[in-house]
Amino acid sequence: MIAFPSFRSVRSLSTAILAVCVALPCPARLARAQTSTLPPTDISNQHPGASTTPPPAPPPGYTPEAEPVPAPAPPLPQPPAPPPAEMPPAAAPDAPPVVEASPPARQPVSAEPLAGFSDSVAFLRSPDNAFILFPSGRLQVDSYFFGYSKDKYKDKIPNNTFLLRRARLELGGWIGSWVYFWLAGDFAQGPPAAAAPAAPSNLATTDDFVALAPWNNLVILQVGQYDGPFTLENRTSDKYFDFMERSITVRAFGIPDNKETGAMLHGFNDDRNFYYSLALVNGDGQNFKNVDRAFDWMGRAWIAPFSFTGDGPLHDVEIGGSFWTGDRTNALPPTSQTTQGSFTFLSFSQFNTTYNGTANTAMQLRQVGRLNAAAGEINAPVNHKYGVRGEIVWRHSPLSQETIASNGAGTIIRAADLKGYSAYGEAWVWLLGDDRIIGDQQGLEPFLRWKKLGVRPIQDGLMVAFRYEHLDESVTGFALPGGTTIAPDASAYGKTIVDSAELGVNYWHSKRFRATFNYVLNHFGQGNDASGIVKNLASPWEQELLFRLAVAL
Repeated sequence: MIAFPSFRSVRSLSTAILAVCVALPCPARLARAQTSTLPPTDISNQHPGASTTPPPAPPPGYTPEAEPVPAPAPPLPQPPAPPPAEMPPAAAPDAPPVVEASPPARQPVSAEPLAGFSDSVAFLRSPDNAFILFPSGRLQVDSYFFGYSKDKYKDKIPNNTFLLRRARLELGGWIGSWVYFWLAGDFAQGPPAAAAPAAPSNLATTDDFVALAPWNNLVILQVGQYDGPFTLENRTSDKYFDFMERSITVRAFGIPDNKETGAMLHGFNDDRNFYYSLALVNGDGQNFKNVDRAFDWMGRAWIAPFSFTGDGPLHDVEIGGSFWTGDRTNALPPTSQTTQGSFTFLSFSQFNTTYNGTANTAMQLRQVGRLNAAAGEINAPVNHKYGVRGEIVWRHSPLSQETIASNGAGTIIRAADLKGYSAYGEAWVWLLGDDRIIGDQQGLEPFLRWKKLGVRPIQDGLMVAFRYEHLDESVTGFALPGGTTIAPDASAYGKTIVDSAELGVNYWHSKRFRATFNYVLNHFGQGNDASGIVKNLASPWEQELLFRLAVAL
């Protein structure tokens, strides 16, 4: 008969086994002790044989206070972590090591606004002034009214009219500190008519150039299309004329094309003691490529003799001169000569004659041979309130009389000469304000530059000017062979004399808006062989009333 131990004996045996387990480091206990030192989410270092189940609950009636609590077992020493495996050294590259360049020095940043108005000029710039733009434009709305004595002659005079004289969008600016550019187009100009022997290369472009100015204004290389450096008035922007247009001396006789395409070296010092310019140009006028293989030279210079003695009342008095020379072959006709109100009194581009028995044969006078021209100038402002200025121009331009063919080529009939001189004198006074409202603009055309902002109230000015002009020129030497005579309606030969008296009144509201009134009285006189449009006037006198409202940004 098998005797089973009593319940008390089993209880005593279980207690003994539990005490031994507590005293000895069993594997399960070691695993739980090591696991308790790890983060809760890290289970990568648990012993492979460790159980993750909780220990069993003590039997009923067990009171831990009755049993001695053994001291916790000391933690087992952890073996040291093996050292990381060493990687074999990399082979040295064949190419030399690349040395990184140091970053460019940070440019000073101005605290001024990035857009606004500087010296009443709109601008947009980068914080370091590395890029500066000057958006601009101009609008000139004119009104022309003419006087004539009899209605039957009114078809010889332009119609009374309102017109858009100029409407330009312009953009200039600086790239860095020494590259300047300007580009502009005129919406008031239509496409130029095709001209013989060459057609225009550009349509309605005006001033478009790139300039390099490494030494501020002292030395400037300018390449593109711009006002040619011949005479003071031709290097004055139409935004700042004393009258609505340039004088007959400059606009009609001296340099009728106004703009040339080429390269110009020019400059002046900061004290405005002197100015110089020298240009190599195509010589064929605005919007034309070179129509022959020759270039023209032109240049201008002046000196301010009283500027070296200080800022006296005559500091800005200037005395200077210009020259122009160039050889032409199969070139364009000279530009027609007109008054301020666009009344044409001498045309070279087309006239009719009788040739080889054929009546009304279309003819042109084209430029050929060497053109030579010279000009002298004086500009004498006094204390910015009043002053005088004047210029005289001499010019000799060989011409050829040619028949007009549909393909642009012509048949040369006879050589001719255009030669003569013209001069003007002007006096002006500011009745309100002075010429500092518009700045020093006469004959200079300085580049726009950004300046620190300043608040300047709008100033009003009233300026009155009087100008007298005289033109004396002749076209000679092309009588047709075989005794054929020029038809009576020809308009491009003989002697032409024009005297013009002009009164100009300009009201300025800042340098950006002006209202202008001009009264012009022209007198035309010719020699015994005179003919053309002018001869058919009922009177040698012609009057013009001209008005302009202009905005120049």
